[in-house]
Formats: sequence, C-alpha cells, structure tokens
Amino acid sequence: MGIRFRVNAAISFIAVIFLLVTSFILIDDRRKSIKEEIEAGTKVTVQLLESVALSRRPFLGGVDPVEGLAGFLRRAGRVRANEIRLYDQSDTLVYESPPSVYKQGRWAPEWFSRLMSPGDREFQLNMPFGYIVITPDSSRSVLDAWDELRRFGLILIIFFVSLNLAIFGLLGRAMRPLKGILSAMSLLEKGDLSIRLPDYKLPEFAAIGHTFNRMTTNLHDALAQNARLALVAQQSSDAILICDLEGNVSFWNPSAERLFGFTSSEILGQSIQTIVPDEGLGLHDSMRDRVSQSRIIEHYECQRLKKSGAVVDVEVSMAPLVDPDTDQLVGQISVLRDMTDYKSRISAEMQLQQNKRLTQLIQEKLEEERKSIARELHDEMGQNLTAIKTIGTAIANREPDEQSITRQNALTIVDVTSRIYDMVHSIIRELRPSALDHLGLADAITDLCDQHRRANPELDLQLDFEGEVNRYDEYVNITVYRVIQECLTNAAKHAVASKVSVFVSTNVKESGIAQIMIRVQDDGQGLDANASEFRRFGLLGMRERVQAFNGDIKIESNMGSGTLIIADMEVVIDDAKHDV
Repeated sequence: MGIRFRVNAAISFIAVIFLLVTSFILIDDRRKSIKEEIEAGTKVTVQLLESVALSRRPFLGGVDPVEGLAGFLRRAGRVRANEIRLYDQSDTLVYESPPSVYKQGRWAPEWFSRLMSPGDREFQLNMPFGYIVITPDSSRSVLDAWDELRRFGLILIIFFVSLNLAIFGLLGRAMRPLKGILSAMSLLEKGDLSIRLPDYKLPEFAAIGHTFNRMTTNLHDALAQNARLALVAQQSSDAILICDLEGNVSFWNPSAERLFGFTSSEILGQSIQTIVPDEGLGLHDSMRDRVSQSRIIEHYECQRLKKSGAVVDVEVSMAPLVDPDTDQLVGQISVLRDMTDYKSRISAEMQLQQNKRLTQLIQEKLEEERKSIARELHDEMGQNLTAIKTIGTAIANREPDEQSITRQNALTIVDVTSRIYDMVHSIIRELRPSALDHLGLADAITDLCDQHRRANPELDLQLDFEGEVNRYDEYVNITVYRVIQECLTNAAKHAVASKVSVFVSTNVKESGIAQIMIRVQDDGQGLDANASEFRRFGLLGMRERVQAFNGDIKIESNMGSGTLIIADMEVVIDDAKHDV
C-alpha cells in the first residue's frame, strides 16, 4: 500500500473516530435535554389541569363538570408534548387529545427512539367526577434530535471526503518525484552508473537527489579504480595467473592451485616457465612477446605441467596488464582452462553421435529388408496364391454335383488359400505399409488408425495433426509410423484401453530444423513404473528409433490411470535425404 493510501486511510480512521465521539457527545446531551424538556412540560401540564379541575370558572352556567372540562380540553388542544385522556366515574373515555401535526407521519428509527426516549410514564389526576390521564410524548423531540444528528453527520462526511480528496491530490503532486527516483535506482541496479537525478524543489527530495548523485559518482570511481580486481573476479572459475615483465608469477588464484597442484606460497615469485614443458618454451616465449606488444591471445590450446610432473591439456588466453593510473604495461594476465574433461566430453558426444548414426543405418537396413521381403511376398507368393485360388475355383465350378468330394475339396482349397492370402497381406502391411509409399505419412497414419478401429470396434480412437506432416523423407516417415503403430498395439492388446488419442505435430524452426512430436494417450490399466513391462511392448525399439533423430521418449503411467507416451525428434528438412 502506497503512502497516499496510507495517509488517506489514517485520515478516514480519524474521521470515523471523531464522528463516533462527537455523535456520542451530541446524543448524550440531546437525551438529557429531551428528558428535562419532557419532565418540565409534563409538570406544567399537570399543574395546569389541577388548577382548572379544582376551579369552578370553566363550569359556569350549570354545565356538567365532565362535559365542561372536556370542552375546555377541546379548546386547549394538545398541552405541550403530552397526550391527555378524560374519563368519567364509570371509566368511560370522554375526551382524548388530538395527535400532533408537527412532522406528522415521520418517526425516528426504533433503535434511536429507544436510545433517546426518557421513558415516558403516565400521570393520573383524580377528581370528584372522574380522572385525567396525562401521557408524555417525546417522539417529536426524538425526531428533531435525529434530524439534527443526520445533518451534522452529513456535514462531517462531506468535510472529511473533501479533505481526503484534497490531501490525496496534494500528496500525489508532492510525491511525483518518487517515480523519477525509483526509475533512477532501477537503472543503477542494472549497472547504469551515468544516471543522475535533477534538483527538486522540496528540500527532502533535494537531499535525496544530492545523496544519490554523490553515491553513483563514488561508485563509478571505485569501479574504475578496481578494474583489475573486477577482471580477476570475472574469471575466478578458471586458473588465473599474473606475471610481471620478467615472467615471475605475482598472482595465483585458488583455481590455479587446484589445476597445477602448486600453492600460492610455492609459486609466487617463481618463473612461469615452472609449469611450461621444455618442448613448449619456444611457443610460450613467442606468446609473451605478442602480449608485450599489447596483443591479446584467446583460446589457444597447449600443454602445461602439474607439480607432479603430469602433463595437462589447457586452453590459454593472455592479455597485457596495464596500470590504469600510468597507462604503462606492468605485466601479463593469463587465464587457463582445463580441457581434459572437455575433450573427454567431446569424445563421448562423438561416440554417441556415431552410435546414433549406426542405429539409424541399422534401422534403415532393416526397413529395406522388410520392404524387399514385403515385395517378394506380394509379387511371388501373392501371385501363386492367386493362381491356386483360381484353379481351385475352376475345379469346383466343373463339378455340377454340390455334394461331390472333388468340389468340396476344391472349395476348401479356395477358402484356405483366401485365408493364407489375407494373412500374407497382413504380414506385408506389418513389414512395409503400402500406404506410406503411395499416400504419404498423414494418410498412412490415418489408414493405420482405421485398421485398429476395424479390428477393435469398441475402441474410441481419435487422431489429430498439427503442422505440415507430409514433407519429410522416407526414414523419418517410417520412424513416426512405427512409433505410433507400436503404441496402438500396446494400447489395444496389453493396456486394455477403451479410448486412445493420437496427436502428431510438426514445428519448423528458422534454422531449418523441424521438431516432430508424437503424443499417444490411453485410458487403459497402466504400467507399474518399477516393472519390467517398460522394457516390453517395444519401448526399447521405439526409443532407439527416436534417439537416432536426436530425440527421446517420455512415458508417464501408473497402475489403473492409463499411459501417456510422448516422443520428440529433431530432423533436418531435406526432401532428398535426412541428415542427423
């Protein structure tokens, strides 16, 4: 919460407290005033009626006393804030004062009336001919008090709202420089030491601006003076050496200690040639000469000696060390990085790439063999089976007798040949889907899903594509096809799924690399993450196929919650041949 809102909240709180205290005081005073007013009015009314009742003047002319007094009360109307009722000796109501017309029809809230009412009690005035009941009525006085309180509260509310708005606006104007100060501090945090604040009119903000400007100036000067230390700190993860003009070591950081085995006390003041092999002294002197001429050497690979005498492969960067005050060359700074792990990592990565390429070549050869076998089955066995079926059909047709053994045997041969033919075609589709060669990847996957729907009518199988699928080479297509084929087989046969969703998306990057994602999810019985089933169901083969294209497979499954398989691959867009 900002300062403006806090100030306004404080003012509002004070206003509420002031309103409550003032209202309490006013209500208490007004309650006392109403009580005194009602008591005084009732007292006067009682005295008046006593004098009238005991006097004979109102009843001249021999009028009945009750009627005479009633006539007097009718002429008098309401006496102060009192209700008057006249009863005869038989308790019959003879007269009742009319209601007050002052603010007629309006009443104060019930809670306020209970709070302000003095507790009206009746007075009874007895006479020889009857009695008078006097009931004080404070409702009009309470209503007046309520109206006064409302007017007062409304005036206070208007006053405090106006005050809040005025203070809110004044604070906004007065604190406007804070935005500039915060913006300058943000730039300073990002490293901009040239930022300066202007002079402000308010003395408080002016003092902040002067302090900030002095701080940035001092910080800039301190960083310039400690440029050498900043350079050392930036390279602290590598071995950092500083040598003077004679080639003696003057600085030796902890990373250098770990790399070469020499402590600072052992190496400081010693020649840098202590860690240079004999065969590398000539090259080292040449590099020193180049640096002495204010030239920089970056990322030069060579060898250095450890304390144990072992040779270590390093990457050296050298630069001249200049005194910032005199601008004179005072030595050389060298940064050395151990390349042992790096070269091992490079070798491992090269081996991994070779393994991926070998796996890919194996898969390609397997697919070629599958394709060849499928072609032979289709061309040779398919034709032979067709011929057998044709001959069997011809033999059966030449036998007119339906019950002939020859005809029955011929029909049996036709039926068996048909089933063998269907089986061969199923094997051909497994070996090499013809749709992949003739229709493209998208149609081949669609045909594969249709086959599973026909084989499993109870299976709800959904297929979606995103991006351009039909733009990749044969081996990318067969990899995507085989992964989806294996996932669908597992979902139908092993997972006992009722619903399967297949999603294939491609995303072409600016570098010419395409990202292919395969997402297959089912609602089957799931797999135990610790079970050997993860090695079953062709997962290993799928992973090898995908890894050959710099990808990997992620599987998420728990018993009873279904299985999600996500395969990601990266392929080079090349219509002729892919390149991994």
